[in-house]
Amino acid sequence: MVDQSFYNAALNGIYSFHASTAAYTEFWNNTFWETQDVQCQKLSCHHIWQAFIQESICTISAASDIHLEIQDGLVIDEVTKEAFEILGENGIIRAADQHACSECTHKYKKTADWLTGDDPVALVDNDEN
Repeated sequence: MVDQSFYNAALNGIYSFHASTAAYTEFWNNTFWETQDVQCQKLSCHHIWQAFIQESICTISAASDIHLEIQDGLVIDEVTKEAFEILGENGIIRAADQHACSECTHKYKKTADWLTGDDPVALVDNDEN
């Protein structure tokens, strides 16, 4: 049950904050590991990505009314391939069919609206920028 709560938190955090796995990993480690007296290592981006994929697959299979069973011990890329084989219908997972919103779909932009011209390397440890 702890895993399921954590997986759900990772999925919701990434979607709600539009965060990358690196950003969510940093948030989790800074929020929880810094305040806990634990003997295990901090989470990595791989942990968060695994949680995101697993919870996404569980959510989609539940919404599709499909009891999904996948072979144990697969690497995450194989898990997604097998899940797509079972849940995908001619290349579409129905949970996403006809979905488009201003938060998840944007027109491609070749360049940013505003460029500072600052050298990113020169800005390291400079909080003004």
